[in-house]
Amino acid sequence: MNLTALLVDDELPILENLSFILPWEDMGIDIVGTARSGSEALDKVAECHPDIMLCDIRMPSMDGLELIRMLREQGENCEIILLTGYQQFEYARTAIRYNVHEYICKPIDYLDLERKLRDLAGQIQKKRLEMEAERHRKSEIEVWVRHKHIIDLMQKEENSLLSSPPSSAEIQASSLQYILLLIDVSGYFRHSIGWSGTRHQSWHGMIRSKLREITDRICEGTLLISARKGEWCMLVEASGEWSLRADALAQQVQLELDAIFEPDSGMKTRVIQDVIPVKLDEQMAERYRHCQRLLIMNDSNQRSDVLESAEQHAILPSKEHPRRATMWITKEDLDLITRWIRQGNKQGLIDLLVMLKHRMSEHKSALDGVAENSLRFLLVHMLRELREVHVMAEQDEMHFWSALHSATSIKELIELAEAIAHACHDKKSAPRPSVSELITSACEYMNARLECDLGIDEVADWLGISPGYFCQLFKNQMGVTFVEYMTHKRMESAALLLSTTEWSITAIGEATGYKERRYFSKVFHKHFHMKPSEFRSNQRAGS
Repeated sequence: MNLTALLVDDELPILENLSFILPWEDMGIDIVGTARSGSEALDKVAECHPDIMLCDIRMPSMDGLELIRMLREQGENCEIILLTGYQQFEYARTAIRYNVHEYICKPIDYLDLERKLRDLAGQIQKKRLEMEAERHRKSEIEVWVRHKHIIDLMQKEENSLLSSPPSSAEIQASSLQYILLLIDVSGYFRHSIGWSGTRHQSWHGMIRSKLREITDRICEGTLLISARKGEWCMLVEASGEWSLRADALAQQVQLELDAIFEPDSGMKTRVIQDVIPVKLDEQMAERYRHCQRLLIMNDSNQRSDVLESAEQHAILPSKEHPRRATMWITKEDLDLITRWIRQGNKQGLIDLLVMLKHRMSEHKSALDGVAENSLRFLLVHMLRELREVHVMAEQDEMHFWSALHSATSIKELIELAEAIAHACHDKKSAPRPSVSELITSACEYMNARLECDLGIDEVADWLGISPGYFCQLFKNQMGVTFVEYMTHKRMESAALLLSTTEWSITAIGEATGYKERRYFSKVFHKHFHMKPSEFRSNQRAGS
């Protein structure tokens, strides 16, 4: 953008020479006016606020020095080059006091004046760029501080990183009410496993730019916050027809984001629109976590009032509530995961994850640390089991471990679990384990359940083979029957407990799968040719 200049001299020939001799366009300067007196120049400056003014000193009615004094008192800060035919020290001293840039004597050396004007134009442009950069830097800092403040409010961090109080603009904004729109790209975390950091950053930059473009077009002034990877919050000012604006914004976001995703990426936009206007400093954490939980538990775009109503009809019976609130992942769940992985039952894994999501949706504590730790434990268990059965490429496993390390939210952990489940081979396509692997797996399963009333049918079902085939394989591989193996392992465990604990005979019998003491003693006597009490006495005497 060109600079502007005003020419002031009571001599018309000098004004014409200044206008036509100097290469103004080449210097990047536009002449916005001329004046032949101080009073005329005062009006012109008030009208066009030039960047540069060339001004004669000796003029009728109001000389150049008086003009400069009045301009400075009015706050005009244009750069001034004084032109005079009188070389008097008093003039120069006054010019210095009013911050005049140059003091040039007549007759004018136009080549020298051109050089000085070019230097002055360069200085002004440089100063402008520096000021613009400083304004941009301050604006970025203010945006960062504001966004950090909102993120702290949403996450309810007691120890905020802000060392200074919010600015007056923030205080004014905090008195406004906002509607929260939580936007999530479902499938992003699964699709991006193995991406480089640069690709993640580029993808998020693209999505953020698109969201900013949509808000500027539909609902200008909407705050856009990037709280987590693959998740954005829009805060729509709750004034006027805010409900209609929020609805339109939510629909347009889903439409335009879905249009830019690759068809085979599996990514889909989901938007949860809250219905309770809140101030930034009040209830923001509560409403954010509410919308976040609904986003995790629901696959479709809905308003939070509809989802809240549905929630109230999905509470577990009171007798189960305390257990589920603290135990999101049970031993039975882990056993099922092991079973489905070893059988290559991908659908079984997927169904189990759906059940766990449903279980979490029934409680408002679903986003607490207990639930997150339980999910992480489940993921570690899945990856270790997949390694045991050798159905995942080493590179894929490395990507999954890296994704587990970088996951920062329950939503990401759930997506990772789903990705791992989909990475499992179906039973039809997966190579069948060898007989040795099957029986080793069966023995591990049986050894972990010596205290249970375990039967052939259960172990065979866990392996995914028929009971008859299992009995045949087990006898051929181990040289003993299923019952003989279980009895031998239970007696070994009973002997160890008798030797190392003070448990009662009844308790040891129950711990090794025998509910009746008499029957336990009978089996023990047959195996060791002595009663349990005699065995314990002999062990103590020997020691």
